[in-house]
Amino acid sequence: MRVRAYVRRHCAEADCDDVLSEVYLVAWRRFAELPEDPLPWLLGTARKVLANHWRSRDRRDRLTAELQGIDHLAVEPDAADRAIDRTAMLEAVAALGPDDRELLLLVGWDGLNTAGVAAVLGCSAGAARMRLNRARQRLEEQLAEAGAPPFLRRTPAEEGN
Repeated sequence: MRVRAYVRRHCAEADCDDVLSEVYLVAWRRFAELPEDPLPWLLGTARKVLANHWRSRDRRDRLTAELQGIDHLAVEPDAADRAIDRTAMLEAVAALGPDDRELLLLVGWDGLNTAGVAAVLGCSAGAARMRLNRARQRLEEQLAEAGAPPFLRRTPAEEGN
């Protein structure tokens, strides 16, 4: 009864039975090691089982939040919509100047980072980063003018790249 009260103080009622059964399973497996007064040992075991329970719950909550953030990616867009989106992107890139186009293609097509772009252009990494940022801003403006869907435009997470 006292072990249940301890567990109940530290977890939701719905989880108490699971935690308690785990505590007594450990006690059964280690029956030979139980001291004469098992209450402190059982409470210590309950504390460890509760810690595992909290970690599992936190991992589950983080995974749920992560999955909720990407569940829109699981929906396969219509082929016609993809073609329209690609066309909007290609038109926006084509409307840029040749320097901006080259920068964006070095990153997006060739997979270079800013250090690689700097080596290709013969400038410092800071200058390459600044040029790339400006090229991305101009591309975003072109996409906005063309009425492209928001997911084709830059997100706040990309602002620092």
